[in-house]
Amino acid sequence: MSGKDGVMEEEELKPQPNWHAMNREEVFAELELPEDHRLKGLTAEEAAARLEKYGRNMLSGKAKKTLLAKIWEQVANVLVGILLFVAAISLVRVFTNDPVTNGIQVGIIVGVIVINTAIGIIQEGSAEKAAEALKAMLSADAIVVRNGTETRVPADEVVPGDVVVLSLGDRVPADLRMIEVSQLASAEAALTGESVPIDKTVDKIESEDPKAVPLGDRYNMCFSATLVAQGSGVGIIVATGDNTEIGTINQLVNKVEDQKTAVLEQIDNVSKWLAFFIVITAIVAFLVSFFTTDKADRDWLESLSVALVCAVAMIPEGLEAIVTVSYAWAVSNMAEKNAIIRALPAVETLGS
Repeated sequence: MSGKDGVMEEEELKPQPNWHAMNREEVFAELELPEDHRLKGLTAEEAAARLEKYGRNMLSGKAKKTLLAKIWEQVANVLVGILLFVAAISLVRVFTNDPVTNGIQVGIIVGVIVINTAIGIIQEGSAEKAAEALKAMLSADAIVVRNGTETRVPADEVVPGDVVVLSLGDRVPADLRMIEVSQLASAEAALTGESVPIDKTVDKIESEDPKAVPLGDRYNMCFSATLVAQGSGVGIIVATGDNTEIGTINQLVNKVEDQKTAVLEQIDNVSKWLAFFIVITAIVAFLVSFFTTDKADRDWLESLSVALVCAVAMIPEGLEAIVTVSYAWAVSNMAEKNAIIRALPAVETLGS
């Protein structure tokens, strides 16, 4: 079920009856509707009660990450941590010794981190917006029978049991069991992959295993987000929100756990080994600089600066940027083919 803001709630979806295998009377009985429901529809009170029971007709989604969370994901690695440490020491030296050189060093390090972080956030943000655009497939409103009259209502307010009137060009607001059709056909390519509109009927589908009937063969059903390509018809809403077929797909996508791809895992391993050698090298450089200097001239801050310069020289600052740009280039190429990729690293697994 969707929350008030469309954020996914931790609630298991109830299994849906095999609506396509039921006749009209069985559908009405399952939804607790009277025999003359086609003419009268729901009353305002009944609609409000069902809205409270089933929730709004909208697809849920994961809670959106804050900007700080996105920034943290981009900078939470060992190499960036070393760079930030070096920048902090250089910033201290700005106020104690050679402000110009150390100021430039701080600016370069911070600039590299900011650019890398910005590239990652912008590219993944664009991909998320493209994924959110899929929800625009849903209908904005619907014509339903309420209190005996046809009324146009917002699509997120329709409920199971509503009588929906469809005509040419309408987008189906929810999953419907058709009870009247007049040369009705719906384009279901986005859901079933069928390249041509599918003619609809009102007869129940006979099958030994109703659940095994493919969506494209459920000719007495119209599904949410599909388009009426010809004719007209009347249907009873049997599922809304995440209980619809497209909602089920949406739920499965939302439950996919984030996993690191092979390249990201290799980068993490390389970063850890690099960090180890960089720390060892920095310690050796500090000791050599400090103990090879005359006691009178020894300055631990100066020796630390030498060590940090060695550390910065060994850090591949452009590694993250190169990987991100490569991913972004691949995402752009896929976008030209009308493929939406939500997370940049996902392109690595395509074709494998």
